[in-house]
Amino acid sequence: MELVKEVTPEVAITQNFKLIDVRTKSEFEEFHIPGAINIPLFSEEERKEISRVYYSEGERSARLLALKLVAPKLPKLVEEIRKVKEKHSKIAVYCWRGGMRSLSVVTICNLCGLGIYRLKGGYRAFRKFMLKDLEEILKDKKAIVIYGKTGTGKTRLLKKLKSDGFPVVDLEELAGHRGSVFGGIGLKQKSQKMFDSLIWFEVRKMKASKYFIVEGESKKIGKVYIPEAFWNFMQSGINVEIEIPIEERIKISIEDYKVSEFSPQTYLEALHRIRKILGEEKFRTIAQLFEEEKYEQAVRELMVNYYDKLYERSTPEIHYAIKAENFDLCYERVKKLIKEICGSIF
Repeated sequence: MELVKEVTPEVAITQNFKLIDVRTKSEFEEFHIPGAINIPLFSEEERKEISRVYYSEGERSARLLALKLVAPKLPKLVEEIRKVKEKHSKIAVYCWRGGMRSLSVVTICNLCGLGIYRLKGGYRAFRKFMLKDLEEILKDKKAIVIYGKTGTGKTRLLKKLKSDGFPVVDLEELAGHRGSVFGGIGLKQKSQKMFDSLIWFEVRKMKASKYFIVEGESKKIGKVYIPEAFWNFMQSGINVEIEIPIEERIKISIEDYKVSEFSPQTYLEALHRIRKILGEEKFRTIAQLFEEEKYEQAVRELMVNYYDKLYERSTPEIHYAIKAENFDLCYERVKKLIKEICGSIF
């Protein structure tokens, strides 16, 4: 009887295998295959101890320690995977590179008659497949890229388009960062590997669409970079710029950044990162406004003296421009334009 059957990432994804990640909780939280569930073989402390023994005493001692640590857990581990198997006919287990952790789990589970698979090459092989697949999906698609100054409501526009059934890839949401110097406030930034995987997952879900709508971004969003295939896809897109009055932009920025929910110190810490760009006089003016919780004035100063200037220097050629008195009217005009663009192209 063949105890360990392997399945490639491509087959596992296309045949809707349920994936089980047996790495530690922290490894899983840093990055994992979208849709996978985490059933750790070892705790963080156990993994560190096994690693220490491996480097100090060798592989044999490390394996013996691993066996000692995992033996009492096996009945519970098998039972957890059995419960998953009751809901999913096809299961593949993975670790980082298809090593001993996934091998051990699959062997024990199949000895108990579960009939599960091991993901060949582990997460590392999945990542290689995922990046290639992303490029393949995008090669015959078109990007509609939404540009606009800070506060024009690009993110809420994308969310509204998505709720209305349009194929949207919200890069800032997937990155866990709004893309500006204040963009990480109140959010948790994703790792590069997780960000790449989430983009692929979104694109793959909508691969039947002939186009995707995205927000115009710099290549770096917080600490992560837009993957090369998606960046090239954006660069060859149709660029749509939206414009609304500055009073509306201030209101939207304060709402979307949840300004009143955080202490002035939170904003001052971010402000220090652009101190040299602002110049000492403007920095002190804006800092004082934050300290006095005069947020509308602070946001206005930032728009006029930093964000608008940055936008004007970095915006590419615009193919369509939409100007409106408020966000709602802007949204209706964008929606109409997208339908017209798609009608003429497709």
